[in-house]
Amino acid sequence: MENSLPMSMRYSITGSDAIPSRTRLSRFDATSSSYGSNSNNKILIPVQADGFLDTSKSYLYLNLTSNITDTAGTDTYRLDGNVASIIDKLEISVAGASGKVETIDRYNLYHLYDQIWNSGVEDITYQNAVNGGSDPAINWSAQGHQFAVAGGANRRNTVLALKLKGGFLNSYFNKALPQGLPQFTIEITLASGIQAFLAIGGAGVGNNDKLTTDYSVSECRFYAPVYQILDEGVMSAYTRQIQSSPTMWVGQSVGTIINTVANIASKQSLQLNASYRSLNSMITLMRPSANMNLMRSNILTDTNITNVVGYVYRLMGSQYPQDQIDINNVEASQGFNVSRVYMEASKALAPHGHTHSKTTAVRRDTFVKTATQDGSANPACGSLAISLVRFSDDRLVNLGLNTAGSSAPSTIEIDFGANAPDAQDATTFCLYDCVWVLNVNGLVERSF
Repeated sequence: MENSLPMSMRYSITGSDAIPSRTRLSRFDATSSSYGSNSNNKILIPVQADGFLDTSKSYLYLNLTSNITDTAGTDTYRLDGNVASIIDKLEISVAGASGKVETIDRYNLYHLYDQIWNSGVEDITYQNAVNGGSDPAINWSAQGHQFAVAGGANRRNTVLALKLKGGFLNSYFNKALPQGLPQFTIEITLASGIQAFLAIGGAGVGNNDKLTTDYSVSECRFYAPVYQILDEGVMSAYTRQIQSSPTMWVGQSVGTIINTVANIASKQSLQLNASYRSLNSMITLMRPSANMNLMRSNILTDTNITNVVGYVYRLMGSQYPQDQIDINNVEASQGFNVSRVYMEASKALAPHGHTHSKTTAVRRDTFVKTATQDGSANPACGSLAISLVRFSDDRLVNLGLNTAGSSAPSTIEIDFGANAPDAQDATTFCLYDCVWVLNVNGLVERSF
């Protein structure tokens, strides 16, 4: 009897046959041949496919040229992290839809922080070859692709590619976008050169003296496989389905809330007001205000928890978690209490269906490190996070906390104890489930 044989000796085919189809890697070009950080800084890429568009395997492709000039002749220039640093905002609009179907502000900050929590050594090697990340090593480095040796005018360019984050292009189950989807446009707003690049070395920490900081982008394209189904019966059934009922896909999108932390000791409360049907997690990233316009500091990749004694999120009148997450022990000689705050960050940034993120890039010492202004290869990477997911199962959706039906304010309360922090920019990213719906009339809307 075949079923009584050991698994290694069974040769029957138990999978399902693939549907007859053909595929090609399709290219979608931006509407302009070149863009600059100081002018014409919004890239528009119209996308319309004559089949199923597999955005799970898509990527952005571009030629990046640094126009930085250092008349002092003492600096070298690198990307702050990788080429994601040049994207200040990512938006997606669909023809006929009212408003954007996805918007991620401070995209570069989110992308780079999410990336280091989901990077093993093999991912760091990939990033180095593809998107201008640091040289492969156990430790991730914030110093990305180097554009020039020290000195003089610099117009060195490099061609890079980047997998874009966001739920519209990355559904939980890696479904291709449905055939019949109206044209959508990927809209990318470029960040300033001061934000995207690091100036390493030179005439004093924290100065932008003698620097011009613009860059340009050309040959910008979006690539994705397009599948065409060759079985007429299957396609007839599919056509009847999309003409009779809505077609939906779900993924995790990102909301951005911006606050400031004052140079004041004791407790500070930041207003969040996050209203979502399924709020999966929240991550608050603090960056010293003094670093925000300095090319010789890690503007995007230096986030810290310096002087934080503990924190708690307050949502719908309840406290999350039930007790404050302590970071500094009362007795200073005991040092940082990292276990819970690190664990929350790892849970908050875990991919759908996973309990924790996968990283070899975030070590204990960098998580608790104080922010600097020196263009560090290994800057601070601390965060104040909370995971609100109820289960870890990749077959389930809408696992987060429903905050949409409450009028109660949501806040994060940060306890600095007796030591006042530096003035900080505090960005909170809200990760939430979003459902995109292709209606029978061809219009696309989102529900979250």
